[in-house]
Amino acid sequence: MLLIASFSASLAQTETLKVMQYNLLNYGNNTGYCNTTNNNITDKNGYIRTILTAYYPDILTVCEMGRSTTLPNDFVRNNLNIDGINYWMTSPGSNTTGSKLTNCVFYNSLKLTLVGHSVAQTNTREVDVYDFKFKNDDSGKIVLTCVIAHLKAGSSSDDEAKRKIMAENTMRYLESNYRDRNVLIMGDFNLYRSTEPAYQALINRTAYPDAYFIDPVYPYGVGNWTGNGTFAAYHTQSTHQYSDDDCHSSGGMDDRFDFILMSESIYGGRDGIQYVNGSYNALGQDGRRFNRSINSPANTEVSQEVADALYNNSDHIPVTMELEIATNYSVNELSANVLNYDIFPNPATDVVNMRFYQDNIGEANILLFNTLGQMVYSEEIYVSESLSEHAINVENLQKGLYFLKITNADGLTKTVKFVKE
Repeated sequence: MLLIASFSASLAQTETLKVMQYNLLNYGNNTGYCNTTNNNITDKNGYIRTILTAYYPDILTVCEMGRSTTLPNDFVRNNLNIDGINYWMTSPGSNTTGSKLTNCVFYNSLKLTLVGHSVAQTNTREVDVYDFKFKNDDSGKIVLTCVIAHLKAGSSSDDEAKRKIMAENTMRYLESNYRDRNVLIMGDFNLYRSTEPAYQALINRTAYPDAYFIDPVYPYGVGNWTGNGTFAAYHTQSTHQYSDDDCHSSGGMDDRFDFILMSESIYGGRDGIQYVNGSYNALGQDGRRFNRSINSPANTEVSQEVADALYNNSDHIPVTMELEIATNYSVNELSANVLNYDIFPNPATDVVNMRFYQDNIGEANILLFNTLGQMVYSEEIYVSESLSEHAINVENLQKGLYFLKITNADGLTKTVKFVKE
């Protein structure tokens, strides 16, 4: 325990920010097949309130809000500013394309101030960009940008090509205007596999070196998602195994359509905001839903009431993540004092892979300890890239628990434990 404590570090005076992205499924939009009978907005409000009891966010971004200008404020009044709460505010997308479905953001005004809105691209549908500052940030310099995208639906080559155009347009905009910034891109991306050009554009470090995104579930959640039980823990659509109406799609949970991806700055905690490792989640996804409904058999991740609300409200489930905000940093001290890195696989048999961030080029020091505090491995590696991966051979280690400590060129240190099988 003393060994673990000596390795531990935490952000000083941090504030946790909870983020949720949700496709609301034609909220306030009557399509004929989604109508006031099978997608009634009053019923949906009840389901949404129940869902929020399972994860009450500080930022809620949504897709498929109807284009009526009264809907966002109605949503706040009916679902957020209730039971004595009055601090939720909203900003809809500008809907320059005239789409029947729009993006929208809702935010906790006790924590956040909306300081800007712009449009990244307008091909097929608008991609909205929102900038927030933090009320408790002593420096006044920490900004979080949320990009909301609802990419073209459909599995045809033409649909895939349109998703590619939307993603590339967005990335060019971000590379030009949001270089090295704290950015989340979220939404219903309608992606069937990670090899799709749209996904590859979003993570393309070569083409967009100062704006590319990192998938928080890499590597386990990345691959050919659709119809593949290997990715059951990451599927977000469809909540219905069988079609009991024409509004909700059927087939059960077998697609990963919904995403929150983060910029390198957020992953590395470089500018006052850092992703909380392991906090990314698809709400209600217990890994037992492949080709099944979200509420049957019994869901082990959420209550039956919440599972039923997820089933009834939409054919998507929300995705969530947590961020730590370093609210006490001065202008020149925005870099977090804890290193953020991932290790995989864990447990490991032959090799442990590390992915970590450092701001400066230079040496990184890697130490491996057993539970007695004995160092069983050490290595210094030269890192020329800000986000790096490194493999450690653990084949000859005895089975058991180990502590992997890394100190990067910036002097930031963190230790995590892993199991050797």
